[in-house]
Amino acid sequence: MMPAFSAPTRSAYVRAAMLGGFAELVAAAGGDAAALAARAGIPERALRDLDMVISWTAVGHLMELAAQDLQKPSLALEWLAAAPAPLLNFGAVALIARFTDTIGEWCFHSRNYWHWHTNGSHAELLDTGANDVLTLRVGFSRLVPPSRHQVEYILGGVCALLRALAPGADEGIERIRFRHVRPHDTRLHEAFFPCPVDYGCAHDELVYRRTLHERPIELHPQVLESWLASYVEARAWTIPDYDGSTRARVEAAIPGLIGTCFCTQPLIARLLSVGAKTLQRQLAREGTTFPVLLDKTRERMARQLLADSEIPVASIAGLLGYTKTPPFTTAVRRWTGMSARPFRNAARSETAGAEQRSLN
Repeated sequence: MMPAFSAPTRSAYVRAAMLGGFAELVAAAGGDAAALAARAGIPERALRDLDMVISWTAVGHLMELAAQDLQKPSLALEWLAAAPAPLLNFGAVALIARFTDTIGEWCFHSRNYWHWHTNGSHAELLDTGANDVLTLRVGFSRLVPPSRHQVEYILGGVCALLRALAPGADEGIERIRFRHVRPHDTRLHEAFFPCPVDYGCAHDELVYRRTLHERPIELHPQVLESWLASYVEARAWTIPDYDGSTRARVEAAIPGLIGTCFCTQPLIARLLSVGAKTLQRQLAREGTTFPVLLDKTRERMARQLLADSEIPVASIAGLLGYTKTPPFTTAVRRWTGMSARPFRNAARSETAGAEQRSLN
């Protein structure tokens, strides 16, 4: 079994939100998602806990295994096509759309967030200023080459996001370029992508018209409500005392915006479709405040990330919305009585001891 994090690529990670809908896709094809995840070295919990971080390399291995076992050579595109709300598989980008007015504004904030969602890939916007097209180039670490399915999932996901946010956005997409060779069967690619697709290129990228940035985001309020309901439902079980109260809904919503500039009380209130003062009063009646819930969420996520991943402490701090590492390490000491690295070592020793005792 491939370990969830293995040298030298142990720090290449992605939030498990990427696996949203995977279990359903596998089940519909008669497979066992948990068994596939185990073979790839991914904890079964990651199929349910979308805010975990898991190995980027292991996700590529999982997709290769699933494509082979389920006989789905275009696994990534089938997965995206089957997702009821593909935005939710990309972490906070779905919820960022609630606070941005145009595709260009949404793209800007989503790219800023992306490096907290994963360090296995990065997005770069190329603008020569010489013509009316822009290029979104997706790069990957040379030490952690992606699976073809991962690349198609990302660029296919971008197309799915654009058409979900702005009807008619397909008209602005000019070309998709992949570095990998042309698959044997490209019928699904031709049906999924709204433009010509080139293979064997120098880069993985999407070329689109500059005017696409000017398109307003057109999401019906009911669509946003359904996304939020799905988001909260998927994360409610991770809240130890979830009871459907305002306090519990805020705790479930915070992880989706943490690490972005939108994780504030007024914007969480807007996300929940209530006024900021109304949210404050409701939380006060329940004996808490937004800062207390934000701190509680950060503590819960920090404990898990430190104990269960190899993500550098500085990256965990950024993912949890700290602009610098020292305030995060101070918070960890307040929560646990020790600094981040000693806590991580102690948590692992405790886990190793428990595992050893279970074997005896």
